Amino acid sequence: MARVPYLDGDDVPEEYGAVFERSRSGATHLFGALANDPPVLDAFVSFARVLWAECGLDEAERELVVLTVARQTHADYEWHQHVPLALDAGLSEADIRLVREGRYDDLDPRREALAGYAAAVSAATVDDALYRALAERVDDRTVVGVTMLAATYTGLARFLDALAIGPEESFVGWGLDRLGGDDDPADDPAPGDIPK
Repeated sequence: MARVPYLDGDDVPEEYGAVFERSRSGATHLFGALANDPPVLDAFVSFARVLWAECGLDEAERELVVLTVARQTHADYEWHQHVPLALDAGLSEADIRLVREGRYDDLDPRREALAGYAAAVSAATVDDALYRALAERVDDRTVVGVTMLAATYTGLARFLDALAIGPEESFVGWGLDRLGGDDDPADDPAPGDIPK
């Protein structure tokens, strides 16, 4: 159970009602928790929109970075929310499984650089080699965007964990089989099994 209540539109001051309703999409628990501090909700939504639009990545690459951070931080809520978004954006199930397994070197070279760098940002282990691998494939503006995207979702993972915010429905699982409804949660790799 979450440590703060999940608020709805009736609980939010009128001046924040519009931002609350626009932000909800499928992430009602996240935004319901953020609504306990309406100015923070407003600022977070504004920041997230700019970050998503201006990070320099296409939708599939952006989702790759988010899923990498979710797996690195064991953030089941982020994973649960972003697996369907990643599939809709065109990321393949095979690529998502590689992220789940931490097998970034089996991705194409650009995606390998993005995922490896995002994982290192999340773990606070970026070194010159990881930076160069990314900088050889993207411009400086995109390096900054990717860094901020990975750092933001790492921070969001910590927020979700601290307030015990869980998925709105049954967790999709660290694998993808449960998307079809026939997967056994016991088959999921343990979150601690992520290669570093």
